[in-house]
Amino acid sequence: MASKTITMYAEKKYELEDFKDAIKSEFYKLKQDVEFAGEVYRELGETKTLLLIFERYYLRTESYASLMILLSEFKGYQSADIISAGGKDLLFSWGAENNFATWGEQALRNLGFMTKVR
Repeated sequence: MASKTITMYAEKKYELEDFKDAIKSEFYKLKQDVEFAGEVYRELGETKTLLLIFERYYLRTESYASLMILLSEFKGYQSADIISAGGKDLLFSWGAENNFATWGEQALRNLGFMTKVR
């Protein structure tokens, strides 16, 4: 199985609870057929987290790829970790996981996130 990870950040512009619909809307604007698979929301003291899980079927690999977006919020800042996995057929992934991660990155960029500089 192949995977790709992207880390982004932003000053708080949206409540975490609103991100699910905002990201779904961005996927729709990008004309991507992405299925929402689930979510987990947690508040731990001043820290909030939201895990969103999406999946998409790739005909070229005849398999599903998953996209997980972990949003975290603490003291007015939000971070996003985008992880895509799957899409592998035999020895090659044909770029499905990279493609899916890029869609997640573009959706978050449209919502004001930037790629994290280390």
